Amino acid sequence: MSQHSPDGINRLVGDFMDLQEQWENDRENFDWRVLQELAQRSVHAYNEGAGPSFQALALDGMRHNEFHERFLSYLLQAGFDPFHLSSAGSGAAEIPVIDHASLAEAAESNPFSARMRSMLMDLARKHFEPLARDVESGMQASAAPLFPAAKACAESIPEDLMQRIAPELVAQVGAMPSRQQINPTEGYLSAAEVETDNSRRPYG
Repeated sequence: MSQHSPDGINRLVGDFMDLQEQWENDRENFDWRVLQELAQRSVHAYNEGAGPSFQALALDGMRHNEFHERFLSYLLQAGFDPFHLSSAGSGAAEIPVIDHASLAEAAESNPFSARMRSMLMDLARKHFEPLARDVESGMQASAAPLFPAAKACAESIPEDLMQRIAPELVAQVGAMPSRQQINPTEGYLSAAEVETDNSRRPYG
């Protein structure tokens, strides 16, 4: 299911942070199966209409390392759709459940981010190939159901595929400054950390 309560999202964030701390403290003996299980539990935690997705809280604006790379891999294996568009609040415009622009920016200097982006590029080829074929068959790109996602997630779509869908977006992505000079997701994460800490205090 895609509906998760704010408390449920906070618990997932807390579990993710706990596992990351365990990994940082003892990387050689960390049990990756526990992280894979968390990915399976959280695969559809898009938090529709109630705030940022769990995946955004876990991955956006972070300095990525092996822990993040593996987590994204586990999410994708479990069926996570990184091109899903979701509203972060009542009446808010739909946005991708993770920030493709910030990942593309991070990939320029971080090898973990670069491999994460490569995972999305591989998935994008399968996900958006039907859209490319429809456009080549004469359909107006903007009329296609998949086009809003392609436009919103353009930084994670291979250039040759985007050329077939909407060539004008290729130049636009290349010339686009970072979408989030001040990354609002980092602010959301701080709030989630506070709420998670508060919710866990009674349990020691």
